[in-house]
Formats: sequence, C-alpha cells, structure tokens
Amino acid sequence: MRSVNTGLRIPCAALILIVIVPSVVLGQEPGQTCCARFDYVLERTIFKVDAVRLELSVLDDTPERVARMVTGLAAPRQVSDTVAELYLGLERARVRMTFLRSFSLERFLDSNRGVLERLATAGLLTEEELRRLEAENDQRFAVLAQSGIRDGDVLEHEVQGDTVTTLYTDVAGAVRIAETRIGAAERKALVGSLFGPESGFRKGLLDLVFDRAKALSTP
Repeated sequence: MRSVNTGLRIPCAALILIVIVPSVVLGQEPGQTCCARFDYVLERTIFKVDAVRLELSVLDDTPERVARMVTGLAAPRQVSDTVAELYLGLERARVRMTFLRSFSLERFLDSNRGVLERLATAGLLTEEELRRLEAENDQRFAVLAQSGIRDGDVLEHEVQGDTVTTLYTDVAGAVRIAETRIGAAERKALVGSLFGPESGFRKGLLDLVFDRAKALSTP
C-alpha cells in the first residue's frame, strides 16, 4: 500500500466507515439502469444523534450487471446477497458524505473501528489489513481532533481499481484532508462499509435497487 498526499482538489470519493441505521430515503436518481446512482439520508437511532447524506455513483459495469439480474424478477429481494456481492466487486465509484450533525472525532473513529472489525469477521479483510487500516484512519483524521465532525462537513472518495482518493472539506470550505492511497484493502474497506454484511448502509441501498427495478419492470 502506498499513500500520496496532495493539495489538489480530488474528484470525489475512500473510507466511509460510520455505522448508521437508515431513516430517511431521498431516492435513487433516474437513469437507464436501476442501480447506478443513489441519494439518501441516514440517521442513527430515534434520537437522531448522528445523521449523514450519502450520494453514491457507481461508474463501472456493475449497475448493468445488477439490472440484468433483478429486472423482471417476481421476488428480487431473494437475490439480495448476490446483488451485494456484485457491488462488493465494483472497480469505479464516487461517494460523497455530507454530515448533518456535529459529533466528536472519537465517536467517528470508534464507528470506523466497529465497521472494520465486522468486515474482518465476515472475511472481507485480514487481521493484518484490519490493524493497518485502523492505524491509517487514526493518522488520517487526526487533523480533526479539535473540531470533530461538524454539521455541513463533506467527506468525498473516489475508487479507481485499488486507488482510492479522499477529500475532506469542512463546513467553512477549507480542505482538511486530501490524499490518495493505493491498496486492495482500501477499496475493500470502502465498498464493504456500504455493501458488506451488517453494514448500516446495505439494506437501504439494496431497497433502492429493488424499488427501481420493480418500477422498470412494471408495464
């Protein structure tokens, strides 16, 4: 794994590792396929302690493959695990997270660790990858120790194979993190945080896929 820091603006979207329970779904953008662009809000617990808006664009042929699988099925949710596996193998994506609540960096990093541990338990990460990613997260986000995560901050990532870029812009418009990391574990961690087993995002994302597929299948 190699890390490259840069002060340049990075296109968009790698480690969205925050455990959140789906609450408010904004929808999936229309398109020729059912499964390429998503836009919805997640909230944590009924007390709305944390909230975030996720905008996801899958840019390779994964959406077409998913669409062929689910369109026309009488009960598409029966293939949920297979659909999630297809997304776990994606090679190109952009992700934008807009935080809608303020909370501490410690809370954020604790959530990150929880997600990574679940991915390791599911066999998506090795123990060595887990420990390295935890250490990288602590280092990467240390710049936010005083400010924490603030309402209106934006975390963006872009996946190009095993190259993952990260851009964190605070609510005032200042770029706090801008870097590129190269390694299979970085991609697996990002995509796994969205579609891996027990991911807080997985059910909501798949529901949007199946709802859109149903709409496309209706005469």
